[in-house]
Amino acid sequence: MRSDQQTFRPVRGVHRRYLQVAFQILQAIGSGQTPLGSRLPSDRDLAELMGVSRLTVREAVLALEVVGILQVRSGDGTYVAHDGTRSSAMGELLTGASFQVPTAEVLEARLAVEPVAVAFTAQRITEAEAAEIEELIDRAAGLAEDVDGLGDFVSLGLEFHALLLQRCRNAHLAAFTTALVDLDEHPLWTLLNAQAVQSVEARHQQVDEHREILRAVREHDADRASALITTHLEHLRDQVYRLSSTFAPQSQPRQ
Repeated sequence: MRSDQQTFRPVRGVHRRYLQVAFQILQAIGSGQTPLGSRLPSDRDLAELMGVSRLTVREAVLALEVVGILQVRSGDGTYVAHDGTRSSAMGELLTGASFQVPTAEVLEARLAVEPVAVAFTAQRITEAEAAEIEELIDRAAGLAEDVDGLGDFVSLGLEFHALLLQRCRNAHLAAFTTALVDLDEHPLWTLLNAQAVQSVEARHQQVDEHREILRAVREHDADRASALITTHLEHLRDQVYRLSSTFAPQSQPRQ
């Protein structure tokens, strides 16, 4: 078995650093370096190994504990309770068993209203506003192949959606749709989103889809922008559902 120094490395991301900690733990479990039933290094040791605060480590452990991958035993330490490579625990999260707002319902709501808001954005956006959104995409593209930049990449993706929706110039619609995106700020949602774009290919796909959406918006093509955001959200939905081998396919909404 590799030493803790070989298993865990310093975190370089700026945003959502707990995501990098959580993913290193998941990778250690999946590779067998930290097998089922084994005890993790202490919060203090993990913090030192990854160059983060103990609070950041605790946030990562909490997210993984809530979905059933880790078990914290008072006075004894943190143990691997589930094999993260076959995450039925993630299946519970997907169906809402571990989170107060079921993932499927939020994605369904976003598919219903976000294309409408983006159509308005396409009709009303200014070039300066489009350039601001393009900058977000460019920054995300620069992180697409940076494993340690995953937290920043996820943040930029959420910011892309939020900014795009805010530019619809309908205060009520913007508030409603942005609130749905804001649910993704919950640590468990963020972990789920990050897993959906864990591969380099998935991150490049997201960047490409964001560019296509912005191109249609910039050209004030409301119908095309609406269709593209619908396809994009369907891809996100499918990626999220594939994370769980136990998610029932018949429960997945289809267009």
